[in-house]
Amino acid sequence: MFNLNSEVYFGSLTQAAKDLSAAENRGGPIPAKFDFSVQEVCAACKQNITPPKKILRCAACKAVIYCSKECSARDWKYPQGPNQSTHKQLCSDNKRHMEKLPQTQAIIKAFPWGRLESDGSFSFDVARGRFGVLGASGYGYWSHRGGPNPHSEKGVAGLGNSPYAAELLKMFKSFDYLDGKELLGKRHLSDEEGWKLPPKFIPYRNFEESSTTRPMLVTRFEGGVVDWDTWYKWRKLSKESPAALLMDYPLSVYQLIVNCLNLTSPKAGRPNDRVPLHLHLIGVEVELNYLPLFSELALLLPYHDIKLVLFGAAVARLVKEATKSPGSLATKLPTFTYQAPSECGSGTISIYLHSTSDNWSAAGPESALTAHGGRPDALVACNAGLASYQEWFHVVQAAHIHRIPFATTEYAEQSAEHQRAVIPSMLSGAGAQPRKMEEYEIRLNPFQKPGQRPIPMYRLPNVVNGFTLVVYKDEDSVGKREKNMTDEAVEVEKKLGEISLD
Repeated sequence: MFNLNSEVYFGSLTQAAKDLSAAENRGGPIPAKFDFSVQEVCAACKQNITPPKKILRCAACKAVIYCSKECSARDWKYPQGPNQSTHKQLCSDNKRHMEKLPQTQAIIKAFPWGRLESDGSFSFDVARGRFGVLGASGYGYWSHRGGPNPHSEKGVAGLGNSPYAAELLKMFKSFDYLDGKELLGKRHLSDEEGWKLPPKFIPYRNFEESSTTRPMLVTRFEGGVVDWDTWYKWRKLSKESPAALLMDYPLSVYQLIVNCLNLTSPKAGRPNDRVPLHLHLIGVEVELNYLPLFSELALLLPYHDIKLVLFGAAVARLVKEATKSPGSLATKLPTFTYQAPSECGSGTISIYLHSTSDNWSAAGPESALTAHGGRPDALVACNAGLASYQEWFHVVQAAHIHRIPFATTEYAEQSAEHQRAVIPSMLSGAGAQPRKMEEYEIRLNPFQKPGQRPIPMYRLPNVVNGFTLVVYKDEDSVGKREKNMTDEAVEVEKKLGEISLD
């Protein structure tokens, strides 16, 4: 595995995905060579578990993998490092977290391409390979660093100086990719250029050529858009479309602002009373590869005018690179704009790239509270890892001090609970009091990216945008923007719209 580079990795997996599809079409048992499970690693000694050794799982929680009884016993009694917990302390929580596994697996099983490997994981890359969209440059919205190196910034991996960690970091370098590379061009990709899928699989944003692809006004969609099933129905897509493998990011942002922070709702705006919404998306990386997909927010929130400002080291790096390409999209303010059709509520979104610093900060002359037209209505982040990156401490403090609603997604319920547990220490000495622990609400995200991430040491539910965490929710302001109409009022407005003056 560690001898891979991006070209070999993407090419071999694309071919394997095509061979797998051919084997499935032939029917009968699938050969063992098409098992894309990851190499198991002992959670205690961090060594690969290879024959003749067999993996051992904790009999109580079923979540942790070991190579021997000795490693299991040592991990039970002793922490792996300073300020870390023993398995004995974590086991009962692990067991509780494992109860979510059937729910996360049910999401991926609902898709025809949602194949679970023998270890319960899902290969995102094999799924992309099935559709011929696996790779770095030249794959539209699917272009990505990817492979085993999903992040441009390295957090606290907890792997120490083991041979496994050293080889892993060495391999990461071969997968380097500039997030947002397409924004060095002078025009945004069309729907077809970006998705690179058959038309029947594309959630279009441009409906000029065919109104049949246009969704209905979301407030008239019975039951609303609340999960992948309803989103696919509203968007007139079959589950054969792999759109969920990219749309989890914009839809997770929607989930955070609407259902976690209760900042607004699809019914909050009206044609003559539009809702302005100023959001800061922090810690941005891969989102830069498909900015146009955030137009979905304008479709989901009729009669809203959304300003979305992106922050992160990857954002600053991209804009710096863009200075070498005058007139490129990344140098423009805003970088992307979109207006939904009037039939969909004419919502708008304008996306800006914050380039004067790597990180979000409320302090100094470049304060994020004043740099982009004033204080944001909310802060959001995807797969944040609040306790893994020092840069998040100031954001958590500022949200509490300035009473700015803030919510994130996390890969795992366990990590979300860990982030929540350290918030009081983050606020220590900052002049802000932590809230009651239950107010830092954690939920399963219905718009998580389908499929378990391949984690070699654990079997806990671990999913991209898997869980939501409310970091700060200003209860005094919740509902101020809400102008939800009753069903009767909706019907009255509909009837008024049908009145003819002829």
